[in-house]
Order: sequence, then C-alpha cells, then structure tokens
Amino acid sequence: MARIPGISFFGKTRELMYLQSYIRINDNTSALVENCRQIYECTEVCVRLLTGSFEIELWGSGLMLSSYAENSVEVRGTIEQVKLVSRVNRRN
Repeated sequence: MARIPGISFFGKTRELMYLQSYIRINDNTSALVENCRQIYECTEVCVRLLTGSFEIELWGSGLMLSSYAENSVEVRGTIEQVKLVSRVNRRN
C-alpha cells in the first residue's frame, strides 16, 4: 500500500504567501535575495542574511549592499561562494 505524503499546513501557507526566499545571482558580480528578514553581518568579505528558514552567507571580495527595500537585498561585488545554513537544524 502506497503511503500518501503529509502536507504541512504551514509549509503550504508559506508557499502560497510567497514567504520563501529567492536568490538570483548574476555572474559573480551581484546577488538579489528576496524575502530577507534581517541583515545579520555585512563586511567586504562576508554578507550574512537571515530569512525565514535559512541563514544565507555570501563570501567574496569588495561586497557591499546596494539596496534594501521591501525585504529584498542586493549584494554587489565579487561573489565567490554562497552558503545556506538551515535555521531549523541550528535551533535543535
């Protein structure tokens, strides 16, 4: 008998309300992160952003925030690495 996967109410609500974060990377010169909740750290080599489910780390050189409007952040500079850290696993 096949098992029917459970549907999370909160997961579906988050998806329908567009609360998931999106990252758009243009070459290695800029990244746009949508649905960002907080700017946690911003230096020339590391930008750390908090979203609903993840902490997003962008590593590189000459990094700076060029805009922050309506929960979207644009990072400019030479991006060398993008790291996603699940906030759910970090809490446990």
